[in-house]
This record gives sequence, C-alpha cells and structure tokens, in this order.
Amino acid sequence: MGFVAEAKRVLSTSQLEIDLSAVERNVRVIRRVLAAGHPPRGTSGQNDAAPAICAVLKADAYGLGAARIAKRLTSCGVEMIAVYTPEQARGLIEAAIAAPILILMPMRELDRRDELYHAASRSRLHLAVHDRENLSSLIEIADNLGLTLPVHLEVDTGLSRGGAEPREAMSLLARIDEHPRLRLAGLYTHFASGDSDGAFTLEQAERFARLIRDAGDLVPADCLVHQASTYSLFRDVRLHRRMVRVGLALYGYASEEFENPDEFGMLEEAESLEPSVRWISRVVHLKTIDPGTPVGYGSTWRAKRRTRIALIPVGYADGYPRALSNKGRVAIEIEAEAGGNRVKAFAPIIGRVSMDQITVDVTDLPDGSVKLGSVVEVIGKDRTAPNHLATLAREAGTICHELLCRLSPRLPRTYLTMTALMDEHHTPKTCGVA
Repeated sequence: MGFVAEAKRVLSTSQLEIDLSAVERNVRVIRRVLAAGHPPRGTSGQNDAAPAICAVLKADAYGLGAARIAKRLTSCGVEMIAVYTPEQARGLIEAAIAAPILILMPMRELDRRDELYHAASRSRLHLAVHDRENLSSLIEIADNLGLTLPVHLEVDTGLSRGGAEPREAMSLLARIDEHPRLRLAGLYTHFASGDSDGAFTLEQAERFARLIRDAGDLVPADCLVHQASTYSLFRDVRLHRRMVRVGLALYGYASEEFENPDEFGMLEEAESLEPSVRWISRVVHLKTIDPGTPVGYGSTWRAKRRTRIALIPVGYADGYPRALSNKGRVAIEIEAEAGGNRVKAFAPIIGRVSMDQITVDVTDLPDGSVKLGSVVEVIGKDRTAPNHLATLAREAGTICHELLCRLSPRLPRTYLTMTALMDEHHTPKTCGVA
C-alpha cells in the first residue's frame, strides 16, 4: 500500500520510511571507528582485537521495528542484540534472530514452557545480574531447569540506576565463579553523561577498570567487558573494551547531541553517519483565511495578512510533539518553475499541533504549487534542514531517542533497500512483526 497520485483519492496519508541500507552503512562506520582504536597487530595484518558490536534494540528498536532491524544487522555481522524486557526478547526469538540476545532487565523467573527457556538451553539468551537477590533468582532458575546460564554483571559506577556498586559487584563475581551452572559471559557498566561530561565519563571508566584489576581471575579471558554506548564510542577509543553497545548511531544520529563536539576524538566519523528515518505525509485540505483570523485551539496564532493554509493529517497521536506548535517546519514537494523538477520548500506550522492534524502556512510558496495530495516531509534526512530529527528534538526540548520512540504504531513502517522500496509494512508491537 502506497500513496496514490490522484488528488481526489488520497488513500494513505502518512508513513515512516526506514532505510535498511543506511542502517547497514552506519554499521560500517562503527566498524571503522572500532578498527581505528584497535589497529592490526603482528605481520598478518589481521585485526582480531577489534571489539564486537552489541545492537541495543530496546523499545522495538526505538519504534522502528526490532525484528526487521535485527535481521538486517545480523546479516551484516553484528555479534549480539540487547533488549530491556523479556517480551522484547521473545519477539526476536519468534522472528528467528540467530544472534545471542542480552536481556538488560533483572529477570527473576523462567518457565520451561517459555520460548526464552529454549533459547537459554542453546546459550542464545544472556541475562543481566544487578544485585544479590537477582543473582539468587538466576541460580535458582539454572538449578531447577538444569541450564548453564551466560550472565552479564552490571556494575554501577555512577549512573545510580541498575547494577551493583563495586564492593557488592566483587562478591557477586565470586558467587558466579563458584557456581557450576553460571558462566560470566559479560561484565559491564553504563556511562551517565557520555554526551556531555567527559571528565565524569572517564571517572566512571576508571572505577570500572579498578574493579576489573581487583577482580583478577574472577573475570575470565573470554568475558565480554563492555562500557561504551553511542556517545562514548565516538568520544574516546580507549573506552571501547571488548564490546560496544550501540543504539542511536545505528539509525544515523549521534553528533547532533554532543554537548562539546571538539571533545570527541572520532567526531568526523560520527558526522558521517547517515540518517535512516524519513516521515512523509500528504496535504489533505487547503483554504485561504483573512487577516485577523485565528488558527487552532487556543487561537495562539492569528493571520496578519491574507493567508493560504494547508492541512496535514499528522498530530500528537502520531508522535509529533505538541511542543512544536508555532515552531516546527515541514518540507513540501513543489514543482520548480523551470524544467518541471520537484523541489522541497519549507513551511511553518501555525497554531497548536492537534491530535490528528497540523496546519502550515504556505502563503510564501509559489501560487498553485501546493495542491491536494502534495507530498509533505515531516521528518527528513538532511542534517541542515529545519525538519531534521535532531533539530525537531531540540526545539521540542527533548532528545532523538524520545522522538523516535514516540512515533505511533498507527504509522505504517516501510522498509527501503538500496535497490527498491520493499512492498512490506510493519505495525510495531513489542519486538513483533506484522
């Protein structure tokens, strides 16, 4: 199902385009960053020491469709997938994702009838350890089900969220080492301010390093030690460790949220990421209003001249922030005066964002250039444009992660490849496929 050209019969008015080829190209950028921090050793020129990539696909891959994203990521060699909840992991298992899956939430029970049990029995499921009680629950699961569980111990070095503080973490490492049905597959921490506070990030990294030194043989040689996420990946190659956890960078966003870009050693690489998300809609109504006429709830905008307005069927129910009322701008495809080529022209949102619609002022666009059915780009891929995701997030007082996660399940997801538009739509559920 796609857009129809006839102005009188607009069947589909809004969709998200997710460029899977761009996602794959972003993985290549990440690989280059990891290789730069771990150059080849010896005479073979091989780079066996480069860290692995763990793709963090929380919240249905930030609302973009975890199963489809995961399939593309695993096809290009991403070594591990991380999610937060058991439900998200089940969705990926049902979609036959072959990569190991790390559940970041503390798990305290598991049943033989659960799909997670079958994944755990094949060592495809890795579980996080956060504290003594959580570890005791995992020991009980392993003993009762006769499983050997790969576990990742989270160390709280300053985020003060999940994980064990370093002193408790040391005793947990000893318990894991002693238990025959637990394998320390990973040891990790999470930085609180990788985008904004380099000094505190390095302080957290040093606390983590101190724990690892003190732990000695309690951390086996094959343990995946990981601490860097998207921001710290580009901040300092010394933060990479054995594996990096990457979320936002997969979709082409990172440098836009660096507070002090000059502090990031791999800034050029971060800026080479390719945005993969585009939200398009259509003009469904046009009208002209007189000077003094109010627009929208609360009459927050009034025409100062005779004004041509266009109605776009996009609102806060779709995830477009109400905070962008009288601030956001959209791109409308219009026909250029010469040659018949189509170009983008930006138009401001006027009045409040409603549940299902926004109103834009198209008065300054060429007469007759905006028609019923004209394509509207709500979110675009041009970093310099006013409808770029990061720009909209800043104007709405939030971050790219939140805007992506807000995008409503009622928006059809269309997946693009390098060669064609895939004739497939995805209505997101928790890590499910349509």
